[in-house]
Amino acid sequence: MSSADPRTVIIGEGVIVRVGDLLGEYRHPLIVTDEQVYSRYGVSVDELLGIKDEWLMVSQYDAGSKGIKPDIDIILGFGGGRSIDIAKLLARDNGLDWMAIPTAASHDGIASDVASVSHNGYRYSEKCKSPIAVVGDLSIVSEAPPRLRLAGIGDIICKTSSLAEWRLGHEKFDEPFDDGIFSFVSKALDSVLNTDNLETLIRAQIDCGKAMSQFGSSRPCSGTEHAISHAMDRDACDLHGLQVAFTTPLCLHFLNEVGYSKHSANSVIEFMRKRGMPTSLGEMSIPRNLFLENIHHALRIMEKRGRYSVLKHANVSDQEIGHALINLNY
Repeated sequence: MSSADPRTVIIGEGVIVRVGDLLGEYRHPLIVTDEQVYSRYGVSVDELLGIKDEWLMVSQYDAGSKGIKPDIDIILGFGGGRSIDIAKLLARDNGLDWMAIPTAASHDGIASDVASVSHNGYRYSEKCKSPIAVVGDLSIVSEAPPRLRLAGIGDIICKTSSLAEWRLGHEKFDEPFDDGIFSFVSKALDSVLNTDNLETLIRAQIDCGKAMSQFGSSRPCSGTEHAISHAMDRDACDLHGLQVAFTTPLCLHFLNEVGYSKHSANSVIEFMRKRGMPTSLGEMSIPRNLFLENIHHALRIMEKRGRYSVLKHANVSDQEIGHALINLNY
């Protein structure tokens, strides 16, 4: 896979001190964050940069107003998913570069060129651009609530399903495909399945974001499991990564039936249970009838996006889904 932004990736203990050097000729950064991160790190970051900077709290962001001060020359997303998404949107809308400084390893959007946006209870993606750099300070990220890290793991292990379905969609529905991207994401997935390490997780998230940007679509990393999660967003309020992980074994069950996944549903369930991730409808507080409704809605999402679902390929009925849920102890 050819090189692309982010051009610079720095991960390690205390590496936030490198941000000032990375800014180079940029002199007036706007730092997007939340009140909690600012109260903890704001003063020290100001001292580290030693230049004129501005801060924007995500709670103050107005999607209808794209304007920022005219002397701002770069955007820094310093925080969780919301801070990074707003940094992407501001950078796009103002024609500026941006850097990602994550405070949690909770999702694979750290280095992607899309921002997740909510509207009328739905989440959708808006095209932006990739960061020029990612600085992952392990001493900061390690302090995030453990559940955020589990969500980040979930957003990687769901690739067991999305990759297999992507190949299925290519072979049965002529969806665009790239062997190099497929291998790149597969390596990121395998690294997380085989190594329970924070740096490994962050690098896998960056690689997945980079792969989506290069391919020009989220398809390598997002399939029916993501569509079901998006449908769940209408009623559920759980973390994205936990939702997509939760839906993955069901998709794998049917991918296994049609011979399109090297990963079994039960092996992923075991992986999740060992880490305390939710694997049942009860743990997710979702009634079975609502979950079935979400699956139907997800199929409409997939069709609208021109993506081929394994559930459509296998012509799965509600009864078959019900049997799969029982067999997988949902």
